[in-house]
Amino acid sequence: MRLIIAVLLAIFCGLSFAQNAQLPVTVFEALQAENVPLDNVSIYVRRVDAPQAVLTYQADVPRNPASVMKLVTSYAALDLLGPSYRWKTQFYGLNLPQQGKLQGGLWVKGSGDPALNTAHLAEVAGELQQKFNLNEICCEILLDNSAYATQNFDAAAFDGKPYRAYNAPAEALMVNQQAIRLQLIPSNEKVTVVAYPNWPSLIKRIDIKPIVGDCGDWKNSLQIKREGLVLTVRGEYPVSCGDKYLDVNWQGAEYVGSLIYSAWEQAGSRWTQSDKTQIRLVNVPENAVLLTEHTSLTLAEMLREMNKTSNNVMARALYLSLSRANDLSQVASTAKSEQVLKTWLQGKGFNFSELVLENGAGLSRQERISASHLGALLGDAFRSPFMAELSASLPIYGVDGSLSKRKDTDLYGRAHLKTGSLENVRSIAGYLLDAKGRYWSVVFIANGVKAGATKPAQDALLNWVYLQD
Repeated sequence: MRLIIAVLLAIFCGLSFAQNAQLPVTVFEALQAENVPLDNVSIYVRRVDAPQAVLTYQADVPRNPASVMKLVTSYAALDLLGPSYRWKTQFYGLNLPQQGKLQGGLWVKGSGDPALNTAHLAEVAGELQQKFNLNEICCEILLDNSAYATQNFDAAAFDGKPYRAYNAPAEALMVNQQAIRLQLIPSNEKVTVVAYPNWPSLIKRIDIKPIVGDCGDWKNSLQIKREGLVLTVRGEYPVSCGDKYLDVNWQGAEYVGSLIYSAWEQAGSRWTQSDKTQIRLVNVPENAVLLTEHTSLTLAEMLREMNKTSNNVMARALYLSLSRANDLSQVASTAKSEQVLKTWLQGKGFNFSELVLENGAGLSRQERISASHLGALLGDAFRSPFMAELSASLPIYGVDGSLSKRKDTDLYGRAHLKTGSLENVRSIAGYLLDAKGRYWSVVFIANGVKAGATKPAQDALLNWVYLQD
């Protein structure tokens, strides 16, 4: 019996040593120093012009990738929609304006523009004034969200923080990504709060006490509540924080309609008041007349904002837009987009059987992909016509986005990488230019309670790749 146990122990230790030996020594030591279990980590490294990977460590294990899932959505969108794809927000009337007045209300139809904002609404208001000598609209604002299927969306489901801006759903017609921005300006006597946008019907009830102490996790010291057009913010705010910004999720047709109403008034024009419902959700009738439309930035430009800042609302919108690839009559849904994306992968000869998609943003507890499959997709993207657009959208090591604070001198400016961070998840993936001028695709994904301690191991891996022979 003792002999059997000794043999089994030797086999186990041998397997363990062989598994550990696959890791570069510096990566292994960085993980050991932080007590990160080795079986919580997956790594894939391959030179983009090589036939096979130089390093795979547990690379076929399905793991939660957090925001590096945006790489999958980004590449699919570039290939299926094209880098010059634009979203249109259209403004209709039942008839053309007559004698400076539009009868029958203003109809607004969205197609999922994730960057439509208050400034764009002001531009549209000015264009309507000049194009039609228009100064009065009677009487309603009618919003058409039909490009997206109705979503049963619970903003509190992910982390119990429904008013955090990253928990907002993407909608066919949204403004400011369905958020208002609060600027907190502290003094020893009070905390002044400035809201943007600050439309006339917004009611703010602010009760924030300035306190002495470290800035720390100041956001969790604030209680936010929203009822209709009333925003209540209470709590304490350390003066040491200085000026800070807090984006608050404010989804709903009432918000969009209120901003359109306000933009028209601020342009110096007016609404004819009536006893009808002022803001309604309803589809644009077929006989409506197109008055003007706002066209968004290109997809390639959107990707830079989305990936460098890891914008989850933009990623949700982009993922839903995959439903409408080659057919703008399709009603977008997460189910339809998943089908489109997986069919696209199959068309490329990929079989990602472990792939689990929820929203394409990585803000999910369910999404899964393996490091080897993500690495293979990065290699395919590098050889595609859209390599430049995808790479340019990613944070640059030591320069901008989520990598701006990483200051390793050898790697500075030489890596374009997407980072991911959730509770018990840390990841990084993208491209690295080594010391000899060769490009590599790199994937590092850690899941588990110690995942947050893997940043030194990430940097050790990147340096190891940079110094490859």
